[in-house]
Amino acid sequence: MQIRYAALLLAGLMPAQEFHLKDGDRVVFFGDSITDQRLYTTFAETFAVTRFPKRNITFVHSGWGGDRVTGGAGGGIQERLTRDVFAYKPTVMTIMLGMNDGRVRPFDAQIFDMYSKGYREIVRRVKEADGGTRITSIQPSPYDDVTYEPRFAGGYNGVLLRYSDFVKELGAAQGLTVADLNRPVTAMLARAKAADAALSQKIIPDRVHPGASGHLIMAAALLRAWNAPAVVSSVTIDAKAKRVTKYENASVVNVGFGAGAAWTQTDDALPMPVDMRDPLIALAVKSSDFVETLNQQVVRVEGLAAGAYTLRIDGSEVVTKTAAEWAAGVNVAMLQTPMWEQAMRVHSLTIKHTGVHQARWRTLQVPLQSDVQETMAEGMAALDKVEAELVAKQRAMAMPKPHRFELVPGGTGFKSVFNGSDLSGWHISQVNHHGKTSGWVVDKQAITGTQDKPGHGGILLTDKKYKNFEISLEINPDYGCDSGLFLRASEKGEAYQVLLDYLDGGAVGGVYGERLKDVKTFVPVWQEWFKRGDWNHLRARIEGETPHIQVWMNGIKITDWTDTANHAADGATDGMVAVQVHAGNRWVPGGKHRFRDVKIRELQ
Repeated sequence: MQIRYAALLLAGLMPAQEFHLKDGDRVVFFGDSITDQRLYTTFAETFAVTRFPKRNITFVHSGWGGDRVTGGAGGGIQERLTRDVFAYKPTVMTIMLGMNDGRVRPFDAQIFDMYSKGYREIVRRVKEADGGTRITSIQPSPYDDVTYEPRFAGGYNGVLLRYSDFVKELGAAQGLTVADLNRPVTAMLARAKAADAALSQKIIPDRVHPGASGHLIMAAALLRAWNAPAVVSSVTIDAKAKRVTKYENASVVNVGFGAGAAWTQTDDALPMPVDMRDPLIALAVKSSDFVETLNQQVVRVEGLAAGAYTLRIDGSEVVTKTAAEWAAGVNVAMLQTPMWEQAMRVHSLTIKHTGVHQARWRTLQVPLQSDVQETMAEGMAALDKVEAELVAKQRAMAMPKPHRFELVPGGTGFKSVFNGSDLSGWHISQVNHHGKTSGWVVDKQAITGTQDKPGHGGILLTDKKYKNFEISLEINPDYGCDSGLFLRASEKGEAYQVLLDYLDGGAVGGVYGERLKDVKTFVPVWQEWFKRGDWNHLRARIEGETPHIQVWMNGIKITDWTDTANHAADGATDGMVAVQVHAGNRWVPGGKHRFRDVKIRELQ
């Protein structure tokens, strides 16, 4: 069935309000240390770039810690505006000030008068510099008097709310866009506190500066003030009638039907790169309306026979739901799909380009302006060129790509190969060249390996052999320990190895031939995606007589490698799975490698 369905809004729906940022806009984020964190601002930038990849919108992040309406360590307000805002000729400017202006004390009318006059003066100067600049006034983000007890009657956030109301009133009078970044966050904090009081206190750990989880909700509030659309894409398929019935912000080709359905889908946008494996992110998202209002990527398949169905995208399992759930619609935006991975890479480039600008501005332009006048322009131009290259890569990464969707009958193909309580189904090799360490135990539902005496290592193998398969597990290694995940291993430990060398000069997620000849070692870019001192999700796939190995680290594909031939011992095309404790001094005394939630999906 070769049909192409154009992306368009469904007939009869009211047109959504247009997103505030237009093609060609130049956005400058201006504010104090909360803007200087470059978190809500980079979330907002990534949203704009991934949701509207064909719009050319540029962003400058100009927050400076400690700023008030009069300026701060970066200069007085006129210097700050001239150098850090007007120089970029913004068409859109955001202003978030107030946290420092209130002086973290009970409401003081004289201090408030300074704030209100100073804020009005900023707006006047911006309009005087360019009357076409569209100003977004941001109501001050909260001081956490929700998960912590207020320090005085009414709390400092009560003071900030009075400042916030002034910003709202000024915005209405001056025709400004106004974004409330206070009340939505405090509402989220209240729900988070009810769900997990101890964890909720880590959302704004010092009561002033939110971590990424709090900034995500702040970004959501700003984006809603900018009329951000909720829908990434939406596709409805009728499996019984064998046709696509509804579609929004996507195109669909190569539709086929059997017991389930399959199609190739290209979305016009990407979901937000939200890592729900992060406990704080998950708590904040679940305590807010972020998903409902900003991150809807819906797959709906009607007319399926009763039972469970698993969605695969580009061959990887995404989620298993019942026929009734698929008929109601499943939001895949919050799952680790290839589209989510693409958005994560976009966000990484957002952070990198803003970091280059920060270096240009804060370590070159401002502190050295009176010292290197002859070479200042040249130095800044060089960094601008680096940033421009990163921005070009960011935009290219955001462009839509086609993906193959398959909805197949049955539950997940992954089967647990570790029961969490003992080593049933596994055995220690007695003939491995690293040794036969007995330092394998189950501790806190994790396989834990260590040298049982200095320098003595070994491997732990599954009893069963596998050919083409995918393995999913979580790893938490101590630094300074060299380990590996062996694929198609022999009893001696001859195998294709996924490197787990967490030590100086090591690599995680690459490929190595353990006692195999002519296998060229592959070392990926991994440190950006690895969480140090924490559990990391690893997924590896090996298939084909000439092995093709792919590795995902926390949902990001870091390795896609194919051997030149089958170099396995004796030409084997199957083998056991093993985990390793390296022999010798490539192991910190007493160090451990930990593996949990180990599952395998056998492939056709």
